[in-house]
Amino acid sequence: MSIDGVVGFLFIALSVASLYLLVAVGLSIVFGSLKYVNMAHGVLYLAGAYIGLLIASTNQYGGLLSEAGQVGLGWGFVPALILTPAIVFVLGIAMERFIAKPFYERDLLDQLLVTFGILIAAQEFVAITFGRTGTIYPRPEWLTGAIFLPAIGTPPGMSAASTIRVLVVALTVLFILAIFAFFKYTEYGLAVRAGTEDSEMAQMLGIRVGRPFLLIFAVGSAYAGLAGVLGGSLFNVTSSIGMEIIIPSLVIVIMGGVGSLRGTVVGALLAGLFFAAATELMPSMTRASIYLLAIVVLSLRPNGIYPSREVGQ
Repeated sequence: MSIDGVVGFLFIALSVASLYLLVAVGLSIVFGSLKYVNMAHGVLYLAGAYIGLLIASTNQYGGLLSEAGQVGLGWGFVPALILTPAIVFVLGIAMERFIAKPFYERDLLDQLLVTFGILIAAQEFVAITFGRTGTIYPRPEWLTGAIFLPAIGTPPGMSAASTIRVLVVALTVLFILAIFAFFKYTEYGLAVRAGTEDSEMAQMLGIRVGRPFLLIFAVGSAYAGLAGVLGGSLFNVTSSIGMEIIIPSLVIVIMGGVGSLRGTVVGALLAGLFFAAATELMPSMTRASIYLLAIVVLSLRPNGIYPSREVGQ
């Protein structure tokens, strides 16, 4: 394989891993800190994709909006990339207060059934409102073609690295480093870690764990919203994408080690590599590749790659 071919393969793998990681990190930190299984996290990815689409462009949709003509603000991709995570952050706060919090003390099966039902209902609502036809994000000219650097041009071997995939990978690296720094260096992050270890003792010491838990839930939601915009720029946006992203992301969290951010990162990278390899070698097995990988990993390490009882590790 040529250098261009290798670079292209790696950026396909890394961009797919990035989407899974941005969604999975929210699942991981919420379960690691709150012991809450949130399948409705896929709703936040779905919301991010469609909110970003409405901000970025004007489109003719099907469903209930078929008679409305062109719908959307048409502000472009960059405003959508900035505004969507902020909007989904607020949605995350509402979800934590009104959906998640009443179920914190319930069995995991109750959490799973309720949040999975919310995801199905949300997808049907989007399908009825926007129709079931896939929609593609409009890309600005600077995001088309291979990466091009001022005064340098396209670096050697990078002609197969599309600008949009480079952007997806770069933003993901930035935001994952930010969440690690949050847990390690901020008071809120330390409060979450303390509350994860022993919530009752943390409260006896005067640490208010409720607000940090709410914040971390909302941050995970914003990451899912960002993933929705980035995923929409790579793949079609349809009403079923919430389900399509949440199941593999949950598998990645389990495979990496529930509550372990480091394990989630490693699991997402492995999933991206297997996805890209299956795309090249056996396209019919692309979606199944992640589950086959999980079977192998969990057979060798039943508790995950980096099992951790403390979120942020």
